[in-house]
Amino acid sequence: MNYWVFVVKGRKIDGETLTSEAVFKQRMKDGFWGINKNTPNRKSLTKGDKMVCYLAIPTKAFAGNASFASSCFKLNDSHWKKYGHGKQYYMSDYGVLLEEVDTWNNPKSVEELVPHLEFIENKEFWFSYFQGGIRQVAENDFKTILGERNTSLLEQIGAAKDIESQSEFALETHLEEFIYRNWTRINWGAALELYTTDEQDGRQFPAGTWSIDFLAVDKERNDLVVIELKRGKTSDSTVGQLLRYINWTKENIAERGQSVTGIIIAKDIDEALNYAIRDLGYVKVKTYKVDFELLSFGS
Repeated sequence: MNYWVFVVKGRKIDGETLTSEAVFKQRMKDGFWGINKNTPNRKSLTKGDKMVCYLAIPTKAFAGNASFASSCFKLNDSHWKKYGHGKQYYMSDYGVLLEEVDTWNNPKSVEELVPHLEFIENKEFWFSYFQGGIRQVAENDFKTILGERNTSLLEQIGAAKDIESQSEFALETHLEEFIYRNWTRINWGAALELYTTDEQDGRQFPAGTWSIDFLAVDKERNDLVVIELKRGKTSDSTVGQLLRYINWTKENIAERGQSVTGIIIAKDIDEALNYAIRDLGYVKVKTYKVDFELLSFGS
């Protein structure tokens, strides 16, 4: 059984504004959810899986849950007529049927839950994890959202066992945001642009129950590039994580003949990291520096 977060966003189409609340209520009432053709996780949606709905800005809250009464299937004309409601927004190529639908009277604020959700690694910029339409989460996080599980102190410590430097982790929390906002100004050594789908760009791109810091495309070579910040983690943990994401991307995103490479961004290269990547020709490490300058105020 898999567990999913469905992100619901409002949209203005043909002069009509549909709020996230309106879309959510209509889909839950229908017992059906439309899925876009290019949604990365579409093929993994299976009968018996469970989902929870997150209403995006301005609501920023989880509002209900359901189980899948079907796997993801391709819609036909009768489906479009039944679930389309004559609106472009509700038209989709694929979908899943829902059962055990529960629309909550009291939605749960995401900001109150963020500190307890393991899939959100960058707590300060948590909103980047809710860009797309569907994100897979672990059972523990799903139960936390539903209020069925309390995270013990020992579990919190265990989740952070790979963190080697808390100060570096804090710095790179902001570095991720800086990279995102200044992407085109950064010298990557290649013409990289963020990978995009209809629902999101390549920041915190969902990869199973994990998240890739940045998924990019080399415009000249057409390679996919997985970019990970070391975030104060041990070198072994960082390299293992990057290789996991590279292989996931090869299997789930890359097209035939498309290569996948990796970049690790770290404050410095220690001996362990040097040895770990030595024979990995498709992995590069880039370091960064932080400049600090005092400027005079006034004359």
